[in-house]
Amino acid sequence: MSHHVESTKTYSFTPIKMTSHKVYVVETIPAVPNTRVISILSKISKYFRFPLEANIKLRIRGSQISHLEPEKLSYLVHLLSATILPLYLNKYEPHSQALIAYIDISKEGSGVIHNAALVTKKDAKNVSKKPTLFIALVRSDEKHIEIRQLGSLFKMAWFYVSQPLKLNKSIDVSSIPLRTRSILVTFENKIEDKYIEISVPEFHEALRIKIPIRTSTWCLDDLPSRLREEIETIVIKPIASNAPYAPRGIMITGPPGVGKSVTAEIIASALKLKIIELRPSLYRSMWYGLTEKILEGILKNIKSRKNSLVLLDDADFLVGRHVSLHETHVSEITILLRYLQETSRPLTVLTTNVPELLDPALIRPGRIDAVIVMGYPDREFRKRIALRSAEKYKIDLKSELLETIANLTRWFSNAEIEAFIRLAASKGEGRVTEETLLWARQRFNINEQMRKSIQNQLKWFGEQFQGISIKYVPNE
Repeated sequence: MSHHVESTKTYSFTPIKMTSHKVYVVETIPAVPNTRVISILSKISKYFRFPLEANIKLRIRGSQISHLEPEKLSYLVHLLSATILPLYLNKYEPHSQALIAYIDISKEGSGVIHNAALVTKKDAKNVSKKPTLFIALVRSDEKHIEIRQLGSLFKMAWFYVSQPLKLNKSIDVSSIPLRTRSILVTFENKIEDKYIEISVPEFHEALRIKIPIRTSTWCLDDLPSRLREEIETIVIKPIASNAPYAPRGIMITGPPGVGKSVTAEIIASALKLKIIELRPSLYRSMWYGLTEKILEGILKNIKSRKNSLVLLDDADFLVGRHVSLHETHVSEITILLRYLQETSRPLTVLTTNVPELLDPALIRPGRIDAVIVMGYPDREFRKRIALRSAEKYKIDLKSELLETIANLTRWFSNAEIEAFIRLAASKGEGRVTEETLLWARQRFNINEQMRKSIQNQLKWFGEQFQGISIKYVPNE
C-alpha cells in the first residue's frame, strides 16, 4: 500500500522474517539501496542484541560521510525497520513499537527529515498509546547533537510520520506516544584539524592514540637569505614539482634556540603541508611489546598521508643501537629505520642538538637525504630577529638601534635575541632605547668563547658529514 501527501510518499510492508509486525514508511526523498551503509548498519545493530537499559549515543565519524547523499544514508531507515527492529521488539519488547527517522540538521540548527518509519504490531489500532522506542539518525554540519535533544527530535519525527498516516482510518495517531528508550546516532565528518586518531588493536580492545597535527604560521622570509635559497633549491622546488629525485628525509642540527623546529615548520608551510609531530610520549608504553606495536600502528597510518610533514623534534632519543641499554629502544630504532627506508612515506624531518649520538644508520642517504646545519645567526639576521620580535610583542623599537643590537647580541641564539629585546622593553616600559639595551645586556650571561667553540664544531661537522648538506654557520 502506498499514497502521497503533499511532498511525502507513504507506504507500508510486512517484514519477511517477522510477519506479526507492520512497517509504515514516510519519505520525502526515496531511499536508494546501496552497500556503503552496511558497515554503519553493523555498528548500530550490535546495540539490539540485548535489551536496552538506557539511552545511547553512538557517534559515527568518517571522512566520506559528507559525500554520501541523503537518499543513500536514509536507506538505513529501511534496513533497520525491515530487519533489526521487528526482531528486537518481538524478542525483548513485545508490547512496544519503534520509530526511526533520518534527520539532516543545518549549521543554523534547523532539522529536515528525509525518511522515517514506524514499526508496530500488524493488528495495532491505537499506536498513540503504545510505548515507543526511538532511533534518531542525525547528520549535522557543525552543530553537536546531544541526548537531551532527543525529546524535541522525537516530537518532530512523530509529527512527520503521523500527518500522512492520519489518512489511514485503521490506526489512531492523534497524540504523541510515550517515548521509552532512545538511540541517538550522529554522523560526523572526520575533521583532522587538531589531531589524528589512530586505533591499535590490543587483545579484545582497541587503544586510541591521538596524534597532534598543526599548520605552520612561518614563511620562507623568516629564514636567512643564504639558507632560504639553498633550501628552496634542494628541498622545496623538487618536492613541489613531485620530482622522483626529491628528498624524503631531512635532518636539521644545531645548538638550542637557533630555529631548527621553525625551519621544519617553514618547509611545511612552503609546501602547504600539515605537521604531524611524533613524540615518544605518544607511543611508549610500560608494557612489554606494546611500544613497538603502537609505533608500527602510527607509522602505518601516517605513511599514506602525503599532505603531511612528519616531525621528530629533538630526536636525540634515537641514540645508536650500540649504546642503547634496553631491548625496546633497539626495536624502536629498527622500526623507524624500516619506516625511513620506504619511498612512499611523507616527508620526514628530524631535529637534533647532538647528531653524533644518533644511530648512523638513521642519517644515511636514502633515509635522510639532506642535512641542514644551523649555527648562531649572522649580523644581518640578528637585526631581522630583533625587528620581528618587536613587532610580535608590540614593542617600540627604532631602526637606528639595530646596529647596537647586532653588536650586543653576537653569539646569541635566535631565542635569546627575542628574550633580550623583551627584557630591554621591560626596563623601558614597552620602549627600547640604548640605555635599556645596555642594561639588559649586563643581565644576559653569554660565554662567547664557548659559543665560538660550538660554532667551529658545527663547521667541522658540516665538512665531515658524508652526504648532501646545507650549511648556515656564519663566522661572526
